[in-house]
Amino acid sequence: MAHLNSLSIAARITLDAHNLNSEGTEGNQQQTRMVHIIDQQGQRAIVNAISGDMFKHILVGHLLPLLEEAKQPLSEPARRLDPDRITADDAFIKKAKQHKGPNSELLTEILRDCSLTDLAGALFVDAALPRKSVVEFGWVIGLPATTDGRPITTTEQYFHVKYAADRGKAAGGETTVGSQPIFHRPASSGIYAFICNLDLYRIGLNDITRKYVVDPQARCRRASALIQALAAILLKPAGAQRNTQNPHIVNCEGVVATSATSLPAPTVSPLHDNYRDQMEKAADVLNGIKSGGVRVVKFETLADGVRTLADLSNGIELPN
Repeated sequence: MAHLNSLSIAARITLDAHNLNSEGTEGNQQQTRMVHIIDQQGQRAIVNAISGDMFKHILVGHLLPLLEEAKQPLSEPARRLDPDRITADDAFIKKAKQHKGPNSELLTEILRDCSLTDLAGALFVDAALPRKSVVEFGWVIGLPATTDGRPITTTEQYFHVKYAADRGKAAGGETTVGSQPIFHRPASSGIYAFICNLDLYRIGLNDITRKYVVDPQARCRRASALIQALAAILLKPAGAQRNTQNPHIVNCEGVVATSATSLPAPTVSPLHDNYRDQMEKAADVLNGIKSGGVRVVKFETLADGVRTLADLSNGIELPN
């Protein structure tokens, strides 16, 4: 069995003609998300990006049915993908308001009664009781232009018009505005840097008492579902505008790192060209501290990356 404390993935994903994450609209023009970064040469750049919030949302959408299949407990708000999860459950809120003991007891109940809250986190405001997510995403950032100015990630605005079945009113010089409004929507294409960390050792761990309150078998099932959901993200990044701008996933290459010790699985941003070599060297350094604790697997294609994650999701052994 594979002993895992933490897992990280760093990858470059080529996405074409997508609009997974926009800022909003101005008039009839939709605005795409752009971020300011410092590239590997130390130069400032402005590039298209997809927020980590969006990818967390995508992960939860894939994770929910996997937890149901694994027969892990779920609160009713979690089943309907309420972002507040168990903290929006009326029965839990009532019980929590009547609770006179320490917050650690409430946290134990949260972890045992809702596996999605255990993995994805939530904040119970009434008791100032946070459950930090086991999953951490960074912004998915488009690579900036090369040193010679050749763009790697680009965004264009495209003209659209809403289809109206009854267009007879537009004859004889009358306007189609109202029945066929026009709008402009962006489409972005490029190579994107993707990073994600999974603190698998925290599954079922009460962060206040620092004790595991979920049985080992259930914790392993939750970990397996979480890694499979991460693989599903690579296959189907189910963000916005997919009904007419389903992203073309052209390629995916990267590194999956795992750690069997308290030392973290290393992560280096794919914004740097040598990120895979750097992750291997970081793993060598960590293995010099604790022998054999960190493992790094490179992958060159989407299929290989998914296979690596699928293999890790089978036969997991977590710390106890």
